[in-house]
Amino acid sequence: MRFAITGANGLIGKALAIRLAKEGHEVHGIFRSTVPKEFNAFPEIKIFQGDILHPDRLNEAFKGVDGIFHVAAFAKPWSKNKQLYYDINVQGTINVCNAALKTGAKRVVYTSSAGTHGAQHVEQLIDEETWPSTYHTDYEQSKFDGRQAALGFQEAGLEVTVVSPARVYAPFDASESNVPRRMMKIYFERKFGFVPASGEGIGSYVYIDDIVQGHLLAMLKAPSGEEYLLGGDNLSYLSFFDQLAEVSGIRYPVFKVPYQLSLGIGKAQLLAAKTMGIKPTITTPWVRRYLQNWGVNSQKIQDLGYQITPAHKGFEILAEEIQQTKS
Repeated sequence: MRFAITGANGLIGKALAIRLAKEGHEVHGIFRSTVPKEFNAFPEIKIFQGDILHPDRLNEAFKGVDGIFHVAAFAKPWSKNKQLYYDINVQGTINVCNAALKTGAKRVVYTSSAGTHGAQHVEQLIDEETWPSTYHTDYEQSKFDGRQAALGFQEAGLEVTVVSPARVYAPFDASESNVPRRMMKIYFERKFGFVPASGEGIGSYVYIDDIVQGHLLAMLKAPSGEEYLLGGDNLSYLSFFDQLAEVSGIRYPVFKVPYQLSLGIGKAQLLAAKTMGIKPTITTPWVRRYLQNWGVNSQKIQDLGYQITPAHKGFEILAEEIQQTKS
């Protein structure tokens, strides 16, 4: 089969392209920047350098494809121009779906975010029916708006399925979106870890292979109009480092950063960003998220055959990779 992937050089898009190529599918990879070196080994991956904000390039890339994985998004923690989130995550999605209809592609799998479903209510895990009253960030709001825009194209005859990943981690990828790997890298290189507030905040940590599997299930098995949360093991920040110490055999101290201090750092970084253009690594809206729990229930996609890589197995792979890279 032939598939197109927007954002094919990103954390998820790259892994998805390589998996499809290994299985013998032709892949049309669309992105703006340089070609990932890993793609050179796969003649099945055809490169289309372009932008989802420029529909003409999409029309060319989508010709003859059976389905489109729309993974491209603006996911940075901060932008001086907030409209950028909506231009890329909403209007870009509309452009992708319009191009899909124009070129005759049957289905679009839209990559949303588990964060659009808000935090846990008491102890209940987040699922596809959980919705927040408001959003912390423009990223979450724009991804929800993009989701709604994509699903709206079903009225025009386009099949649309939504997948919403939790906290994705992957080896050999130092991108900004691979936050769990960055936490592990700090732990091994600086010989300490740090957690926000009490360290009891829950997150769902999902290995990249599982995310790819979830996308394929959504494309090949899921009915149109459905959404599937792609989660992994639900761990507190402290449990995250406990697992890492257990699989690596190396236990460094883990420091708790008080909430008010984290909030102050976030405010200072926002001020530096606004006045001096220094890109922040954390902002106050993201700090506030740390006080909540974000555990995910993935039963709906598991009913289609989705399997979770246990955190101890995934963490072991990353621990070995980071330590080998360091040595």
